[in-house]
Amino acid sequence: MAGQRVLLVEDSEFMAQQIAETLSHYDIDVEVVHTAEAARETLDGGEIDCILVNHDLPDETGLEFSESISSGTPIILLTATSLDSLAADAIEAGITEFVHKDNLATGSMGVLANRIDVAIRAIQ
Repeated sequence: MAGQRVLLVEDSEFMAQQIAETLSHYDIDVEVVHTAEAARETLDGGEIDCILVNHDLPDETGLEFSESISSGTPIILLTATSLDSLAADAIEAGITEFVHKDNLATGSMGVLANRIDVAIRAIQ
């Protein structure tokens, strides 16, 4: 897992801080932005190994953002919404993996770190 660069697109400052801080313990470098527009600018400026995107962003949904980029980078959707209701649309939008935010609140960041690693390895 060492040296992986992750772009986190999360509008909640608290959640972004929690995710970034915890993933740093897994030697994952997390760059945080709060909007889809800022994420696109970040993607234009450097190499990112994986994108974590919240479903609900202030300027569009995580699905809309995922459909709009063609980076070939794995995308993990973070959502508090029922995964069943999003699955088909998310797959069509190019989402690689789903993580329910409730799971993150219960201390399952190791699972998220593993999913990031697996998603990155799958495209190498």
